[in-house]
Amino acid sequence: MIKKHIHIITLTIFVSFILVSCEKVIHLDLNSAETRVVIEGNITPGAGPYEVVIRTSGDYYTAEGIMPISGAQVIISDDFGTFDTLEEKLEGVYLTSKIVGESDRTYSLNVVYEDNSYSGSELLPIKVTIDSLGYDEIPKNAGPPPEEPENKVYNIYCYFHDPVETENYYRFTVLINGEEEENRRGNYNVTNDQLFNGQHIKYALWYVEAAPQDTITIVMDNIGFNTYEYFRTLNDALSSGGMGGTPYNPITNLNNDALGYFGAYARDNSNIVLE
Repeated sequence: MIKKHIHIITLTIFVSFILVSCEKVIHLDLNSAETRVVIEGNITPGAGPYEVVIRTSGDYYTAEGIMPISGAQVIISDDFGTFDTLEEKLEGVYLTSKIVGESDRTYSLNVVYEDNSYSGSELLPIKVTIDSLGYDEIPKNAGPPPEEPENKVYNIYCYFHDPVETENYYRFTVLINGEEEENRRGNYNVTNDQLFNGQHIKYALWYVEAAPQDTITIVMDNIGFNTYEYFRTLNDALSSGGMGGTPYNPITNLNNDALGYFGAYARDNSNIVLE
């Protein structure tokens, strides 16, 4: 029998931008331009209900023009022939009633509004589980000083096995005592397994500011390719705009000039208490 040697790779990906968490609705049209339809929704494993939010875009610099879109026809279907017509529960917020998220199944979204049709699809990946978490404290003067005197700065490590048989895309979120770390709000920490397919990973989340006895939660989402591309290019767009470059809209899997994305992810999380 041929034994595989599993190598541990430390990934040191850290990005820092200024936008709301990816779990919140993103009202984004980085270019000041004509009003466009913004659609955002996700499918996850389980029975739901799942939410699709539909709004108009607005001016990124003034926030003017952002309005919920009411009265749209919204349907989510899967590749097994199940169709679910969503009900509008709040203005611009549509909920499923029967579609069930299952891994390795493709889901499609279709929105009809004012005689225009918008659609997109995404594969719901398999769930990848976290094996364990670890951390080390950064010595004083070796990293950014904490903003609060009682806090310290840590590197948090997430250990997991990447499946060898599939291409995988990941997004990581850091929570401190159940709340997203303030300094990382709006950080879309995403990566793919191009360099570590099938290996055992030690993924580093750098410079987490917290206090001893705080509970750190790492949320790891195995996201679809389209979801990954959206947040990867959203990072790039925000970076270019913040550095004086020309901002642009992130890649979307929606057609007909719509903004936003229709995504899918399978989530795992794990906790560790700092000593």
